[in-house]
Amino acid sequence: MSEGEQKTQNDLKRSVVNERSGSTREVFSLAYPLVISFLSFSIMGIVDTFIIGRVGTAEQGGVGMGQTLAWTVFSFFTGAISALTTFVAQAYGAGKHDTLAKWVTTTLALVAPMSLIGWLTIPFLPTLVDMMGTTPEVRPHVLTYMIVRIWGMPFILLNFAFSAFLRGLGDTRTPMFVTIAANVVNALLDVILIFGYGPIPALGVYGAAQATVIATIIGAAMYARVYLSAKHHAAFGTRHLAWPGHDYIVRFLKISLPVGGSWVVESVSWAVMTIYVASIDPAGLAAHVIVFQCIHFSFMPAAAISIVASTLVGQYLGAERVDLAKRSARTTIFWGTAFMATVGVAFYLLREQLVGQFNADPEVIKTGATLIIVAASFQVFDALGITTSGVLRGAGDTRYPLYVQFGAAWGLFIPLIFLFGKTMDGGVVGAWIAALTFIVVLAVAMVFRYLGGKWQKMRVA
Repeated sequence: MSEGEQKTQNDLKRSVVNERSGSTREVFSLAYPLVISFLSFSIMGIVDTFIIGRVGTAEQGGVGMGQTLAWTVFSFFTGAISALTTFVAQAYGAGKHDTLAKWVTTTLALVAPMSLIGWLTIPFLPTLVDMMGTTPEVRPHVLTYMIVRIWGMPFILLNFAFSAFLRGLGDTRTPMFVTIAANVVNALLDVILIFGYGPIPALGVYGAAQATVIATIIGAAMYARVYLSAKHHAAFGTRHLAWPGHDYIVRFLKISLPVGGSWVVESVSWAVMTIYVASIDPAGLAAHVIVFQCIHFSFMPAAAISIVASTLVGQYLGAERVDLAKRSARTTIFWGTAFMATVGVAFYLLREQLVGQFNADPEVIKTGATLIIVAASFQVFDALGITTSGVLRGAGDTRYPLYVQFGAAWGLFIPLIFLFGKTMDGGVVGAWIAALTFIVVLAVAMVFRYLGGKWQKMRVA
């Protein structure tokens, strides 16, 4: 091994405790690449919505709804796989470097069965979309987009697995570069495949979906190359892909399945909301889709800070430095909330301009501007819920968030969608007020759990 390789290996195996531990500087050094990554990921959906809007309003609504429903199918599996960050972070913090590749292999072993389950939903999609009351203009575009995206599911899961490993180590720059590269590919292919270029015919919605799948495949290949590199193999034995064993799989599923459950509960809740809105009129659906993409602008960076919380809390709990875990938790919660509060103000001040960038229809702009006011109102609460959930997840406390989300979604959010929207004739605005109520209740419950301090005593690796 050369001197440079030895230094790289030693750097990867260094102690997680240093003079910056738990500080704003440490949080920002990890967060800014993740913020860029998540913004780039969000932009991928915005680009699809923006470009397809030049084709037609029904196509735009179909892509937006297709994105939401496809993510509902993905959410359980991507959520479960994302729990790998907790295992890697705690093992890395504890200095158990020989176990890291085993946790990744455990996750990779789940990609094939998870993808198969996702594919099995495809024959039922037409019936499902019909049962949702989707308008005839939007229906074919929803189905086209969903089917293509679901076929690409294995590559989405691989992206999540490899990025979770790197983030558990505290490497947030590599996911940033991979995500940006994939986003550039998606944008270029969107223009080519949606409108056609040279011998390539205009594929419309089908082209938008194909562009995203191809970009995801390229991203997975880039991640795999990094994971199997000589550097990571020398430090963690990443090229040893032996079966991880029953104990690893059981331990991983015990923590990861509640995370997947939480993700799918939230995704289903928002999907039900989208389904209800789709039954009203195309203009209301277009406004909903536009605002939903806009809140991804605020949600994704906050989710990035939440991942930083999971990484740092996991690493410091693994190193038995509860004091630093608490310090990291406080820092991430503060900055996540500050960011989303700022975005909330910007949403309110620029509401009409934001909607107008996506659709020039006056009815869409009027409805969308009202929805953005509602979205601006829940930014701070959403930040508190997201960041405290990240802290709990870093410790391995995943069951409580599942129970709370399930109860709040099915006992509050979904009933209120139809109460405020249909019974009280609030329409799409009433549905968004139901979302505001759900987010506030969820935030209060997560903060209560965080302040209880049980997470400080938990370990998974």
